[in-house]
Amino acid sequence: AGKSPVLGIENEARLDGKAGNGAADTDRAIYKDRWQTIEILSGETPVYVEAESGILGSGYSVQQDGDITYVTPTSNFDGQSSPEDPNRVITYQVTFQDTGYYDLFVRLYVGPGTYKNDSFFLARGFGEKNCTAGTDWVYINALMRAGFTDSADLVYDRGLAGWEVWKWVKLGENFFKPASPQEFYYVGIDGLSKSFQIGSREEGLFIDKFAFGKSDLYFTVDALDNELPGLTTKPEPDSSMFYEGPPLAEGSSKFLGNVKGSRDFNFDDYWNQLTPGNEGKWGSVATSPDSSRWNWGGLDALYKYAKGHNLIFRNHTLIWGNQQPSWIESLDTDKQLLYLNTWFKRIGQRYPEMDMTDVVNEPLHDPPSGATNGNYIQALGGKGETGWDWVINSFKMARKYLPNTKLVLNDYGIINDNSATTSYLKIIGLLQDRGLIDGIGVQGHRFELESANVNTLKNNLDKLAATGLPIYITEMDLGNLRNEGTPNDDVQLRLYQRIFPILWEHPGVEGITLWGYLEGQMWQSTCYLVHTDGTLRPAMEWLIQYIKDNLTGVEKTVNTLPSEFKLEQNYPNPFNPTTKIEFSIPESAKTSLKIYDILGREVATLVNKNLTAGVYNITWDAKNSDGSQIVSGTYFYRLAAGNFLITQKMIFLK
Repeated sequence: AGKSPVLGIENEARLDGKAGNGAADTDRAIYKDRWQTIEILSGETPVYVEAESGILGSGYSVQQDGDITYVTPTSNFDGQSSPEDPNRVITYQVTFQDTGYYDLFVRLYVGPGTYKNDSFFLARGFGEKNCTAGTDWVYINALMRAGFTDSADLVYDRGLAGWEVWKWVKLGENFFKPASPQEFYYVGIDGLSKSFQIGSREEGLFIDKFAFGKSDLYFTVDALDNELPGLTTKPEPDSSMFYEGPPLAEGSSKFLGNVKGSRDFNFDDYWNQLTPGNEGKWGSVATSPDSSRWNWGGLDALYKYAKGHNLIFRNHTLIWGNQQPSWIESLDTDKQLLYLNTWFKRIGQRYPEMDMTDVVNEPLHDPPSGATNGNYIQALGGKGETGWDWVINSFKMARKYLPNTKLVLNDYGIINDNSATTSYLKIIGLLQDRGLIDGIGVQGHRFELESANVNTLKNNLDKLAATGLPIYITEMDLGNLRNEGTPNDDVQLRLYQRIFPILWEHPGVEGITLWGYLEGQMWQSTCYLVHTDGTLRPAMEWLIQYIKDNLTGVEKTVNTLPSEFKLEQNYPNPFNPTTKIEFSIPESAKTSLKIYDILGREVATLVNKNLTAGVYNITWDAKNSDGSQIVSGTYFYRLAAGNFLITQKMIFLK
């Protein structure tokens, strides 16, 4: 008998009486060798390496966090190809128990600097590398939005654990460019002892330990924490509690969308619009000055998902002072402008059916100026004569390279602040004068809305709607006040009941995008709407029923009751692309509002429900009941309420 390819044991025999043939025995076997019994777990249990156990370059220090000993860089480095200095390198030795392909996991902590504390270098495969050769290293980035913390979480894809927590990350999911394990960690029969290296880049990143796990196995956080065997089959989530649809806004002229996480198994059951969270930001894509190495994987996957599930795809974002490529900051303005054109052009070429995109995000709060904020505002024209030339030029570039995509401006702290709304309208007016803007984005984060006066919100929405542009509520989340404490169902429910109808029922608002909804996958941790097992929080139960009851976004506009039935002339008329219809009913009645073409054929039903007395406004987007755009021409809209019936004429012009 020869040597086992697993352990090199001579004259082996299985104690259960079956013949043994080394590597062919893939189950947990017990071998006998010179009167010793050995239980083979090498194919199941990871091999661990403590971060402080390597040969540390002087650019690292060893520190403590309670009972955790970790390593961390002592300085920052701007390079993105290799560590370049041996003082920024740690070399480790590891002895494996089995041959095969391995994945590398790391337990780490990203500091409060978020994306400024979340990258390092990893040697490309085993062995000691040339610290100045870019081909020997891979750049690990975007760790602030990666990894897993819950014990039952499967550390399989990128994850969304956030920062300032200890978490496990599967490094193969954060390679830039992506690479397969076959390019990295193969252990052959010729040697079970290997070395591998890492290189430092950003201080504020703490590394506790590494774990090599077989590539054909699946490891949970609990398994990696406690050195338990991996699973031979990928566990599937229990879907018995999952919401099964239909999407909340199905059949509405308005959309209700969300950002999609990697562990989001039934996104399209809830939402009919998708926005990338970080995947569409330039800093996430342009990980290197070499544009051939840009990381499109995350954005590609979300775009493909949206198109495959017939969802509206809204990208976020092309220009923002935050989360920009750090390498762009030191270039001269000509080179910066060249890269900006490349960025916009590649987006347009790669995603030709993108429905809309935020062109500039947070112009009032976070422009791309300053040494750590992109620093390319001058490449876009700076403030210029208008004070906002850089925004105007960004939209011009977007119109050039994304001619079929709706272009949107986006910012926070707008409708809860009268002066901010006024400032925002100035930028919008400059863009409108040049025919460059197609929609207004208004962020709706917890810290903007939870203490806002509802009349202030409504009045500022009125001001924005007066531009004639559609309004999109973006990045909305509500949870605990100040996001403090244990998630409180009652507080969240009351906030949704007070705030959401103001936004949904406003005739100028054509869609709302929530900024996450799953427990453990939101940057505002108390704002989730669905637990990890699929059960709904009370606010989500309310939201589902509320949208069902208010599908068209009907809005009561006055508190005093009207004295008669009335149907107003639509405005504007003629119209394109939307028009508003106001009607009054003095008493509760079964009410319908329908659109007919000139031949009397029904085109769309805008209202068909019992309504209480009041004055109502709705917006029609010139689409028929199938969701298709109508043709130019004359149409009629008919109100039927109780025994009251009245018809008005409108004209749609393309």
